[in-house]
Amino acid sequence: MAILRYIIPILTAVLLTGCYEDFNPEIDTKPVLCLNSLITAGEPIEVKVSHTWMFNDEKGKNNHAVTDARITILANERIVGSDYLPKEGDKIRIMAESPTYGNAMAEVVVPYATPIGKVNFTPAVTDIWKGDEDFFHYQMLADITFNLNIEMDVNDPPGTKNYYQFGYDWFSGAWHDDLGDNLEASRPDPFTIGTFEYDAEPIFKEHVGVFETVMGNGEDTDFVFFTDRQFPGRTYTLHLNFTDNTFNIKNETYDDSLLECGMTLYLTTVSESYYNWAVYKWNVDEGITGDLSDIGLAESKWGYSNVSTGAGVVAAQSSAKYTVDLKDFLKTILKNN
Repeated sequence: MAILRYIIPILTAVLLTGCYEDFNPEIDTKPVLCLNSLITAGEPIEVKVSHTWMFNDEKGKNNHAVTDARITILANERIVGSDYLPKEGDKIRIMAESPTYGNAMAEVVVPYATPIGKVNFTPAVTDIWKGDEDFFHYQMLADITFNLNIEMDVNDPPGTKNYYQFGYDWFSGAWHDDLGDNLEASRPDPFTIGTFEYDAEPIFKEHVGVFETVMGNGEDTDFVFFTDRQFPGRTYTLHLNFTDNTFNIKNETYDDSLLECGMTLYLTTVSESYYNWAVYKWNVDEGITGDLSDIGLAESKWGYSNVSTGAGVVAAQSSAKYTVDLKDFLKTILKNN
């Protein structure tokens, strides 16, 4: 039987949740197992096992590791080893047994990735400074500031309830001097994304309730999870605005490769458990429930969990990505200014 007999540290600490308890005289305060795992299609499954502790238990707070846990992972009702790579559509069950803290179990289905549809992007220069070659003796010397508006289609598959998370990253070509030495480690990244304007896309606030809206909560947020409840089985266009992006270049000779930069857009399909945890976390950190709880007007929050013990979250995700290439835009700007 392929049983994992060791504790695997989770890579993504964002899901380490729901493992401490506030005092409540009506509940059993005996510690129980807490499971956390963010399962990603095509990557090894990693599990974090700990135990719950009371808020005033300094020993448990500082050391809540479980050293006697035995972890079993099943994919589609079949026991698998630590080298198993989950696939989209897999039903993953994680079971943990501890002589000290008892048993815990959770299961999740790895969602299918939703391919990114049509993408249109429009960069607009807001400021540019270009050095004179005769004076500075550089063929490439410029500071460019620009906004970037992107429209990205989400083609929601019919027949299933889907949960999404938007993400982005940026990249640029390596710097080289005229001797061919790589200066990427010593020079700052020439391309940097400025501010992501969350307010440009209303669907990022679909989780905000009427009361939160009236009270002003959710006006400033960085919540990027959403569902297909407004467009089930149809196409929805995300409006993504990035302002005050910068590109700085300084090179004695003209080199096309130095203009290679852009953005990577990610559309991650997440499990319902991941979405529910994200909404819970937002409610505590930014929502009206968290505010009222701080002043004693709301019931204490135990945290969202899909684990049998009520502690921890087992979630899953699959991602699609799209690359926005800004090289031609920059070439045109440098040529025409």
